[in-house]
Amino acid sequence: MRKKQRLVYGTNALVLTLAVLGILIILNYLAFKRGGRFDATEGKLHSVSDQTLKAVGNLDKDIEVLAFFKQVGVDRKEFQDLIGEYERRSNKIKVEFVDPDKDPGIAKKYDVNEYGTVVVVSGDQNIKLKLGDLISGGIVDNAEQEVTNALIKLSKAIRKTIYFLNGHGERDIKDNTEPQGLGMLNGALNDEAYEVKELLLLRESNVPPENSVLVVASPKKSLVKKEIEAIKKYLDAGGKAIFMVEPRSGEDLVSLLKQYGFDIGDNVIIDPSSKLVGGGDVAPIVTQYTPHDITDDFKFATLFPFSRTVGAFTKDGVQATEIAKTGEYSWAEKNFALFDQGIAQQDRDDKPGPFGVVAVSEIKKKTRIAVFGSVDFISNRFFDFSGNSDFFLNTVNWIAGDESLISIRPRVAKEGKLTLSGNQLRVIFTITVIVLPAIVLFSGIAVWWKRRNM
Repeated sequence: MRKKQRLVYGTNALVLTLAVLGILIILNYLAFKRGGRFDATEGKLHSVSDQTLKAVGNLDKDIEVLAFFKQVGVDRKEFQDLIGEYERRSNKIKVEFVDPDKDPGIAKKYDVNEYGTVVVVSGDQNIKLKLGDLISGGIVDNAEQEVTNALIKLSKAIRKTIYFLNGHGERDIKDNTEPQGLGMLNGALNDEAYEVKELLLLRESNVPPENSVLVVASPKKSLVKKEIEAIKKYLDAGGKAIFMVEPRSGEDLVSLLKQYGFDIGDNVIIDPSSKLVGGGDVAPIVTQYTPHDITDDFKFATLFPFSRTVGAFTKDGVQATEIAKTGEYSWAEKNFALFDQGIAQQDRDDKPGPFGVVAVSEIKKKTRIAVFGSVDFISNRFFDFSGNSDFFLNTVNWIAGDESLISIRPRVAKEGKLTLSGNQLRVIFTITVIVLPAIVLFSGIAVWWKRRNM
């Protein structure tokens, strides 16, 4: 009898074990086929980004990736894991690992003289990336971004130019050090395969019409009549442009943009609720987005320091839309005399929020314009805040007609901290050191006692 019971128990245990193994095998197979892994990190650091998925999905020509690594090493293993995510999603990507010491000819052809170098090749074009991290022994944190940017650059048939208007005290696109500079934005636009140039309209007289986007980054001085006329001519001919108009500036631009469906307020937005999430009274946090190509699947907060309201209205041939709005606790302060004294209080005449801070306009499906009530949000100081960079780059993509590039870009790891109270530590200690071992102990005793008395 006892032998029969043992046989039954053993058979049941074997069947259960095989069932569990079968389920695990099926789940792993499905995960492999989907190219997915469970990623519990903040920002999904170990999953390829939305931008990578789009870049890989849009490939229409073969890409060869030559990875120059030692035969064994942490950097090689990490890059294998990363590039494997690309290979699983596109048969256009072919990867070859090369040891420079064993294949010096290939290394010399691409001028590779150190391990950890990756060359992305398409036809007669190639981009060389240095992905080895000498400190960690692995690959650099932004390796995915480097590889994806290379794919974007090699896949774009025409390289479009972003012209930043200057000559009126606009923000410096070459400044990478000062908080108010736009150097980080400049680098990000280059990574998106755009060419960035400055434009002095008083000298050039016209905005180059072909494959161009004009950016006006909050001029401190008014534009002359000739420049306004040149910008209007460019827009009326189907031009693409982005304007950033801070409070108490750019009234000539306010008048011009009204013709294209924009209602720009003479005010500054105050939002006390922003303090709760690390902002300030004059740095409203935005989490409300109107459905649009730019904002689809966009779920990040954005910060718009020192912003004015940007409304939109529709008229004949002009389709304008507010795409980002402040919260309900904000208001539009018009009393600049008090504001200059550091005083801002909501009066009866101050209109309550929400307010638009970003609006876009499309005219006859040719001209595309975006207007921002702030310029600080893309300065070096705030460019990396939550969704700021993605939001602006997505806007550039839409304005330029590169909707396929609209995405969420790769995230870089941040130091994570877990703070526990004394009570929480005691609970964790009790559960892990006392309760769980006690459950295991008493369960073992119960099983032993039951079998002993069979």
